[in-house]
Amino acid sequence: MKRKINILLFALVIGTQMIANAQTTASSVPVKGSPYLQEKYVDGVIYYADKNITAPLRYNAFQDLLEYQENGKALVLDATMVIQKAQLGNLVFVPHKYDLGGKSKLGYFELLDSGKVMLLSKRTIAFAPEKKGKALDGGDMPAEYKRKPDTYYYKVGSGGLQEVTSIQSFISSFPDKQEELTKYAKKQKISPRKEKELVQLIDYYNSL
Repeated sequence: MKRKINILLFALVIGTQMIANAQTTASSVPVKGSPYLQEKYVDGVIYYADKNITAPLRYNAFQDLLEYQENGKALVLDATMVIQKAQLGNLVFVPHKYDLGGKSKLGYFELLDSGKVMLLSKRTIAFAPEKKGKALDGGDMPAEYKRKPDTYYYKVGSGGLQEVTSIQSFISSFPDKQEELTKYAKKQKISPRKEKELVQLIDYYNSL
């Protein structure tokens, strides 16, 4: 059974590589950027309920999947609730369902903080195809992988993920500490788009 799974995963990653190669060879101009959050594999651990697997890992933010190496083979790991978490060096990713364009989707999120409230970030990379004659010098604009702004989500207890759209709506989710959080956010000038400040606010709430 394990052999069949490995063969399937290997086929998936070969397919991924073929797509990437096709995008690169479709033009004489190489693709800029990378689909990976970090290009190189790092020492990692995949945590399941009953076991842990140690392997070199990297996160493909373009396709929202983990890639790992086993016995010299490159394999892919789609998000699944069977996985509890995956640690890539100092980064921790967890699988979770979330709403994307009105549809429920399962993907990987970077865990930023946990406690009474869990704070997560969706890292996203998009692919922009080559554009003819669009560069400033009149030449072609090469295809490029572009990092998009991170989207932040939070989770209270066993509830679902909620996107952080504004500090006001975020604080309204915690009526028991609304006054304290409002004063703190105003004093510290917390922004819903700045990761460190959101972590700071969550740390403060978790300490109350």
